[in-house]
Amino acid sequence: MSSKKYIIPIGKLIILLLFMVEGRQTLSAYEIFLYRVYEKKTSLAGDHKIHLLGEFFGHALFPSNFPSYNDHSGEDDRWTFGFHNIVFLTETTVLHAQLVTHDDGRQRTKFDWHFSLRQSLSQHIALIIGHDSDHDSDHTSYVNGKPYYTNRNYIGFSLPINGSSFLIEPFTWFFHHSNQRVYLDLSGSKLKQEYGLRLGALVGERASLSFQLIIQSDSVFSSGQMVLADLIFRLRLAEWIELSAGSSWWKDRETSVAGRKQSFHKLVWGAAILF
Repeated sequence: MSSKKYIIPIGKLIILLLFMVEGRQTLSAYEIFLYRVYEKKTSLAGDHKIHLLGEFFGHALFPSNFPSYNDHSGEDDRWTFGFHNIVFLTETTVLHAQLVTHDDGRQRTKFDWHFSLRQSLSQHIALIIGHDSDHDSDHTSYVNGKPYYTNRNYIGFSLPINGSSFLIEPFTWFFHHSNQRVYLDLSGSKLKQEYGLRLGALVGERASLSFQLIIQSDSVFSSGQMVLADLIFRLRLAEWIELSAGSSWWKDRETSVAGRKQSFHKLVWGAAILF
């Protein structure tokens, strides 16, 4: 469309304005779930060209009570921005990449990477392989006297039920070569499994709701030690821009090894430039 040449400069302006609004931060790297319906799924295997779908986003996070760095030290972050990219490798194989960066109002504090490969095995079964990592920027976090950043590799599956305007998807995945710890004070054992539920729905012609619930466990097939939940509302203003509002919540389900039972929360306000 004729407005495409204006998308990048307008997007930069919107993100710059969002940087000036007070807000705060997120937890460790994990896939932010956003429900979007892609009517045109042009694949790399189909015409031998890479077609990127996704968005650039900027978020003010207010109120929130989560600190900056991987060891949960430092000031509260003030904003986040980044991107989501989706590539349909084939009609049944999807590659997802996500970057989220954080700032405390004076400097960049951390950046989170997420990659996942999703292969549909049948209409209601999907195989998922993923990697997440968090890295402090110009800072070194320490846990038990050792430098610390989260590094997660996993493999699992989901059971999606798709309609024309909704998604219901329970899932689980299992971690290997991961150093992430359960409990919000990082005093627990290494993460072994996550399981949860994703719900997505279109609300009218211009709005959508995305919900994600994840439970973390330090052993396979246990009730888990920590739970997190995201709820995101999106309102489309035009074909290339959406407004976002939502909330995230993390909570220890049990008292940690160090004798604490913590919880964190945030509200999200922002916009996304779609492509």
